[in-house]
Amino acid sequence: MSGFIRPEMRRRLARWAEPAFGLAAALFAARLLWRGYVLQDWMLEILGILLLPVGLGVFWAGFRRAQFKGASTGPGVVEVDERQITYLSANGGGSVEMAEMTRLEIRRTIEWGAVWVLKQRGAPTLFIPIDAAGGEKLFDALTALPGMDTSALIAARRSPPETRNVIWRASAPFRALT
Repeated sequence: MSGFIRPEMRRRLARWAEPAFGLAAALFAARLLWRGYVLQDWMLEILGILLLPVGLGVFWAGFRRAQFKGASTGPGVVEVDERQITYLSANGGGSVEMAEMTRLEIRRTIEWGAVWVLKQRGAPTLFIPIDAAGGEKLFDALTALPGMDTSALIAARRSPPETRNVIWRASAPFRALT
């Protein structure tokens, strides 16, 4: 029975599972709210009021995350662990400490096509192919950067530009005049 759903369809359904769950929770909460109003049951109304924003929040976060996910057919593997992004590949790799990041770009290379470019202070630049395995973990990691615009991040992921596109820059460090 495991072969009932094709693998590519299973991956597509899994991609949208979180927003579907959030939408179902929001609809359930709206139904509780409505039933509480109709039956004049304040307990159902309060439960609906409390669950509705949670369901909508899960839906919105899952929707944003699902837009970022893509096929994991590129070379290498991405791992995110305690504010450190690591890229492992047969052609090389490296890691970036998020506190040391200075710039995030997306650009095209001849070798890998569209890649994330993570620049950091005092270390080499890290190039990660957009479709590397585990690349969906980058969404949560990169949205934690101060001042990151998630809509720009998603737009860059969906349509890689032909030229260099800077998505995020660290604010200039404060230097005292002495």
